[in-house]
Amino acid sequence: MSKILVRLQNTKTYKSAHIVIVHDENVLVLRRSSTDDWMPGHYGLPGGKIETGENILDGLCRECKEETSLDISPQDLVFLPKCSIENEHAFYYTTKYSGKVKLDFEHDDFKWINPKNLSNYKIVPDLLSIVAETSEKINDTKR
Repeated sequence: MSKILVRLQNTKTYKSAHIVIVHDENVLVLRRSSTDDWMPGHYGLPGGKIETGENILDGLCRECKEETSLDISPQDLVFLPKCSIENEHAFYYTTKYSGKVKLDFEHDDFKWINPKNLSNYKIVPDLLSIVAETSEKINDTKR
């Protein structure tokens, strides 16, 4: 995969994208394989690098499908600007998906975890703040 930067409509660029999938107030986290180069055995979000010429939302949907077998749609993705880092990682959330989780070779476990319990697990850096921003956004839409 290329590390080409992908331009969003707001002119910010990102190399990768990750998704917080929410179901019944729980979030989907995947445990990185024990053979992974980065943070083996830690829980993180589905997502990954955007391929050359790929739209960031389409790339995120592809990565989600590859890693979890879940289908998500670009129109259902909500951007998380506070946690996204320009030229690096973009984060989104959704409450809409279809299918059942089936993991790829990069992961060896998954869990649907209530955000209050995430700190009880080995998790990747910044996961708590990303999920907190997701909760804020969801609460804002309920008002």
